[in-house]
Amino acid sequence: MSLSTPSDIGPATASGLSTQPRREPSTPTSYGSPADNRRKLSKVSRACDPCKSKKIRCSGTLPCNTCSRRRLSCTYATRYSRGRPPTPPALNSEIPGNPADSTSPGQGRIGTRPPEENREEEEGRATSELVIEGQYFDLTSGLTFLHRAWSKLSAQRGQLMSHGSNEGARDQPLASAGDRPFYLDRPGVEALPDDATARGLLSLYFGSCVVTYRMLHRQRVEGWLHLVLEDRAHGHPLATSLGNAGTSIILTILAIATFRKYKLQSTLSNDLQLAGLHDSDPLFHAATGLTESETGYPRVESVQARLIQVLYLLQTGRMSKAWYTFGNACQIISSLGLHRKQFRQQNAFGEQSDYITQQCAKRVFWTAYTIDKYLSVVFGRPRLLHDVEIDQEFPDTVNDEDMGPDGPLLSDGSDECHITSLICHAKIARIIGRISHEVYHLGDGRQADRAAAADALIHELKAWHAALPPHLGMVKLSTLVASYRREATAITLAYCHALIHATRPFLLGDVNSLSDDPAMQTRINECLSAARKALEIIERIVGDRELSHSFWWTQYVLFCALAVIYVWEIQHKALRDPMPNFDSHETLFALAEKCRFHLQGAGSAAPPNHRYGLILDELRLEAQRQTVLNGNSRAMSGTGQSAEPGIDDTLSLWADHPMADQTAELDMSTNSIFFSGASMLQTWQSTDWLDLDSSAFDPVLSILDIPP
Repeated sequence: MSLSTPSDIGPATASGLSTQPRREPSTPTSYGSPADNRRKLSKVSRACDPCKSKKIRCSGTLPCNTCSRRRLSCTYATRYSRGRPPTPPALNSEIPGNPADSTSPGQGRIGTRPPEENREEEEGRATSELVIEGQYFDLTSGLTFLHRAWSKLSAQRGQLMSHGSNEGARDQPLASAGDRPFYLDRPGVEALPDDATARGLLSLYFGSCVVTYRMLHRQRVEGWLHLVLEDRAHGHPLATSLGNAGTSIILTILAIATFRKYKLQSTLSNDLQLAGLHDSDPLFHAATGLTESETGYPRVESVQARLIQVLYLLQTGRMSKAWYTFGNACQIISSLGLHRKQFRQQNAFGEQSDYITQQCAKRVFWTAYTIDKYLSVVFGRPRLLHDVEIDQEFPDTVNDEDMGPDGPLLSDGSDECHITSLICHAKIARIIGRISHEVYHLGDGRQADRAAAADALIHELKAWHAALPPHLGMVKLSTLVASYRREATAITLAYCHALIHATRPFLLGDVNSLSDDPAMQTRINECLSAARKALEIIERIVGDRELSHSFWWTQYVLFCALAVIYVWEIQHKALRDPMPNFDSHETLFALAEKCRFHLQGAGSAAPPNHRYGLILDELRLEAQRQTVLNGNSRAMSGTGQSAEPGIDDTLSLWADHPMADQTAELDMSTNSIFFSGASMLQTWQSTDWLDLDSSAFDPVLSILDIPP
């Protein structure tokens, strides 16, 4: 398969962009000669409900052109007060003057000509559609900046690429397509380090790498490492005494600890981070080889082995491989019945599970449950574990050192137990899953229903937060020991993300009507306050050695918080009067700018960070364009208001943008789209937030972002 060239896709700019209008096979290339009949036909007398609510042009068909293009439900249910409501014709029906009239390719319409209004609409559509890498996109979509991010990334690679044309991605296994490759280029190097180093790495893992995903029993794992080292000392295969699953767990633990050790030493050094991958990847490769060759019936250790592999993959930015590995782990969870109270407690040899194994089974399930909810929102994909099928109990709040084969060694559990954070994280993950289902559900649910669901879920979140034990909710983070500080930070960050997830859809809409809706003001305040808190936490993480690199989803939460602030920046510019109750706009935006640089510079070993930064740059640029747009609109409105301060600076910034030269032709041809006075948010739907969340893992961006 050869690469698409500009000649294949029509006139293009240097970046692979084209303003060539879309032409369906049945669409004529012209409307006929100037001598054709130009009779004027009636205008559309009734717009559909979505177009009417957003005050945009409607074709009056069912579905209309806009709803068909955006895959929305097109309805005409709004009351019609001008007599008998007309019946909207079908989109492809042959009605006089309908732009969708069917004619032979290359012929003009005979005896008819679209009214001037429809003609202008089609001409406008010609400039509102662009070709990116051979595919058409609608510039009136609120997510247009994602397509610009795609073309920018393509330009950075120095070549035009169409979907599926990248040789490196095409040669990767399906489950790893788009991920950075594994570094296995040191032949003859033994994967397992010497005894002292292995024991030190195991201690580092339990002391520094684990936060809330506590699915292993430390003392039991230390015994497993002893068996593996004994087998090596006697010249036996590593899995002789322990078996494939347990040995795989040991090797992955060592891989995670090795990578973290390098990360702590290489905050600003990409070379050291890559050196860490060169040392940790062989350990991980040996671990996956053992699980792939595992035989017999699955055990709890089989799930643990794969889940800990998922954590390594997430921390190293191999997101695609993590998704497929996690799916395999969920299948084993289901086969063992770990989602039920009465899961199979006998092992493969018919022996009854002891107390430690039973508790680890519960821990591993709720760890998987939490990961499932976060992977769902990060990737924008369906959840694999469903609440209606789950009745598993939470594990006992007993630390590893206080457990024995026959039960807990202490009579009472303690709130200051590491398992408490696992349980609290699972509980908020359950609420996050409900937010995704009830606030972002597909279909034609009324905004009032979404608002009611959001309000109820926000109330649940606050009740969850109020019930946290003091060391996870109320105690000042700086006073906690390192292990509890990591847990408290993770829980607080999860709380901020959940509030953002529940409230951000309400940033959309007519912001100038907020003074008439106190409930809407409250939701927006909750959203902006949560975004501010998340950014402040991430600022603290960056400056705390014990917190840095502890959470694989930190960059995703940072992305969500920054996206909220940039969207609000666009909305803020549309306000006729400042809203005094909202969070300080200037300081919030300044904090966002500061944290944006952390995203660009942090964790460069993980490819998603680069994509997140690229998308945010385009969203931020869109916010700056809206500043220009509103300033120009006010200057030309005749009200005597001048353009807002900073307009010249914004225009200068855009002139210096890396894509300015390459998209100059695009901007000239789409001037009526970008500078017409309409906010890009007018066409946003609640579900567009989910598309934004998952945009860093779009298959196109993935195949373009494989490190050399």
